[in-house]
Amino acid sequence: MNTEQEIAFWETVDIFNKQGLLPYIMLIGSWAEYIYMDYFKTGYESGMKTRDLDFLYRNIRRPENKISIITELSKNGFIYSEDVLTGVGKFYKEGLLEVEFLARAIGKGSSTIKIPSIGITAESLRTVNMLADFPLEMKYRNYIVTVPEPAAYVLQKLYTNPTRRADKREKDIRAIKLLLPHIKSSKYDNSRLILIFNSLHKNHQKIITATCESNFIELF
Repeated sequence: MNTEQEIAFWETVDIFNKQGLLPYIMLIGSWAEYIYMDYFKTGYESGMKTRDLDFLYRNIRRPENKISIITELSKNGFIYSEDVLTGVGKFYKEGLLEVEFLARAIGKGSSTIKIPSIGITAESLRTVNMLADFPLEMKYRNYIVTVPEPAAYVLQKLYTNPTRRADKREKDIRAIKLLLPHIKSSKYDNSRLILIFNSLHKNHQKIITATCESNFIELF
């Protein structure tokens, strides 16, 4: 990973922490793999290389107070932009990071939702539910960063893989194959892999199993 990119990541986390936002969001996407390198003590090395820094807003009703994230990130060199069609807001920093907030889809409503506390419209997705339901709090560099449990992270990537762009499908499979042996080598994480898989809807299980078979992945 680019050292400048890593610095920009921790500067962003620091801003969220100082603004009181960190407890309400979950780091998802490939940057979670960066945190997993500290979680596993078996030599796991992430192959992650991406500017996309995605945060799942865990409950859009919290906190009740306003948080000036647009102002604070702008002070730190980010440019804020909203999509002209959807209104979804993103932050861009010098070719290093693209920060986006995501939310869980509620009911049969819109694919976007306004997050009141930060005043930003986020894309809402049903596929993030598997991540949101299995949070893992990690103490890292004096911050408490919430990521999905590694088992949930892998299962969600397997589930969504068939609908991804070809290049992203290949990247996700590489990430899964790097991460899965470390999950399976941990008695606890392997048990979570089995438990979470068994808790999923049968259709979800079928898609995950089919993805494993087509990519020569032995899940259990």
